[in-house]
Amino acid sequence: MTSTPSARQPTLGQLSPGRRWLLNSLVIGLLVAFNPAGRTVLTTGLWLIAPGYLLERMLPGPRPHWLLRLILWIGTSGSIIPLVYLWLTTVGGRLTTALLITGAILLATGAFVAAWRDLAAQGQPSATAWLLMVILAMTAWLRIEQIAPLALPAWVDSVHHALMIRVAAETGRTPWTLTPYLPVVEMPYHWGYHVVIAAIWQTVGGELPDVMLWSGQVLNWLQSLAAAGLALLCWRHPIAAVVAAAVVGCISWMPAYYVAWGRYTQLSGLLLLVALAIGWQHWLTATNQRTQIGWLGLVAVISAGLSLVHMRMFVFGSTLIAAQSIVWSLRQSRAVISARLLQAITAGVIAIALAAPWWLLLLRRILLPAATGSQSLTSGGSYVQLTYELMWIGPNEWLVALALIGGFLGIAYRQRVTATLLLWIGGLIILTNPWLVSYLTPPIGLVILLFGIYRRAWLLSSVGLICLAINPVTVRLPFLWLLPVDIAAISLFLPLSSLIGGGAALIWSARHRFWHISGVLTLIGLCLWGATQQRSIVNPITILATAADRTAVTWIKDHTPPTARFLINAAPWLPGVARGNDGGWWIMPLTGRWTSTPPALFVYGDADAAQATRQRSQQIIDLGNGQPINLDHLISVEQIDYVYTSPAGPLRPELFASKPGYTVVFAQDGIVIYQTPLSASRQQP
Repeated sequence: MTSTPSARQPTLGQLSPGRRWLLNSLVIGLLVAFNPAGRTVLTTGLWLIAPGYLLERMLPGPRPHWLLRLILWIGTSGSIIPLVYLWLTTVGGRLTTALLITGAILLATGAFVAAWRDLAAQGQPSATAWLLMVILAMTAWLRIEQIAPLALPAWVDSVHHALMIRVAAETGRTPWTLTPYLPVVEMPYHWGYHVVIAAIWQTVGGELPDVMLWSGQVLNWLQSLAAAGLALLCWRHPIAAVVAAAVVGCISWMPAYYVAWGRYTQLSGLLLLVALAIGWQHWLTATNQRTQIGWLGLVAVISAGLSLVHMRMFVFGSTLIAAQSIVWSLRQSRAVISARLLQAITAGVIAIALAAPWWLLLLRRILLPAATGSQSLTSGGSYVQLTYELMWIGPNEWLVALALIGGFLGIAYRQRVTATLLLWIGGLIILTNPWLVSYLTPPIGLVILLFGIYRRAWLLSSVGLICLAINPVTVRLPFLWLLPVDIAAISLFLPLSSLIGGGAALIWSARHRFWHISGVLTLIGLCLWGATQQRSIVNPITILATAADRTAVTWIKDHTPPTARFLINAAPWLPGVARGNDGGWWIMPLTGRWTSTPPALFVYGDADAAQATRQRSQQIIDLGNGQPINLDHLISVEQIDYVYTSPAGPLRPELFASKPGYTVVFAQDGIVIYQTPLSASRQQP
């Protein structure tokens, strides 16, 4: 996948192939910018690449492969932006729209000048690079098709993501405090994704739902690039990268299905996770001390950023770099391991210092309450159980089988990277299923005990006895609410695609050119087949809002006072948390108006207010279950101005059609908004 350098180094004034690519990209970008969606995509690319590119190119030592560098740029940018917001918020500053637009112009200019210099000697892309670009183009088309049925982002997470982005854009700070929309202060919910999208939204303008949908699909498309980068890092073979990109982009239903959940934060975290692994591997293999320091600094920045973007992916990423370190250490001396361990601890301290205000907030809101017993870090029930439909969604059975074959081939060919990937997968399984520890420790303890007795190492034998004591009879480890097993199941596409790509690379290396051509055609055919299966991947159940809902919310923004209060539909979701079931749930994040069932983040606020919200939503749920509810009393007590009704119910239009004093102020395609008698009396002179 490497580019072929030109025989003669061109001067700055000459057009190398790389510079021609840059100019062509600039022209295409200018044309795309005439479309609002195109502007969002371009601005997303700018904020996700330019800061990291300008920082990474200053590192000492040789440059990695261009694909690995691209992932590093994305991971570094996705860390720098949240860190800037974090420290500006800490010192009382803010990022205004003017500052962000100025910053975007300076970044674009600086990145273009730097790229012009860097591409002076860049040659033509290789055949495998062209094949990767074909796969990425197919993936881009597929990601565009997948959001065609969505008027607003899907499901539950999207609603509170939108509210946090709105708060970040309005305040220019981290969205820890959600007032005046919700009584939530110092919220311990990851927010790195939200400030990045807020910066994009303030730079490009437009409607927030569109920015979320298009930037979200850019993040989803980039997963193919990340999978390719991880496979290339592991196997050092371009075919491994191409196959991994094809699996993630067009064949596997994950992460494409993330759009049905609005799981944009996890997409961001996975990108940073791969960048962290790339930086860590280059630090492990660096021989020059100055180069080691450079890579370690980059690792610290990405680690800090990852803790702001997604704490679960921070844990998953830590598991991956632990697996990399274990495999690397098997061939190192004790002195080298000790020196690197000290460097790693230093990098960890720097990462915590970079994100110190966030870690202190987590300490106050999560860890200290858990230590005093007022809050628990454990969970149970269906929340921690594996959903088999997610584990085996789409062609996952075949992908797992192919990954096992790839792992077997890697072991047969003595590829150390196989051990790294298998250790990572095993670590994820144990972290999300802690009960497995009590089954694994007894056999490990028995081996340690026997070895200790044989060597007469009584301290080692004692360790073996302790491990034997940790067994299912004596210990039952609880599940952690931070690490439900479903999160690991829907993240397995990364290691699985890398194992599949590695197996394909090993087979490719031993075959004739005829088989190479056949393999490429087969891969393209599988991508086309997978794309046809995924075009309509969004689950209709997760589509809560229609085009009529979006029109209604726009009407609300333009025709109701900012203090208006809306009664909206509700449905059960998680224990103690209700959700909306139509576009009325989008009223608060898109217009700022109060709604009876707010975004799910209300659980982080005042306990009394949260309980009142639960009771309010439960009354609407009870109405849907056929229980008698005094709606007039509810509307009077809550000072409701408008009722948002839809066929999704239980607040249906016919329920208010014959009620005296309720006036229809909006009606379109089944969405009917009624003004209450209370609101009408307020507006009378």
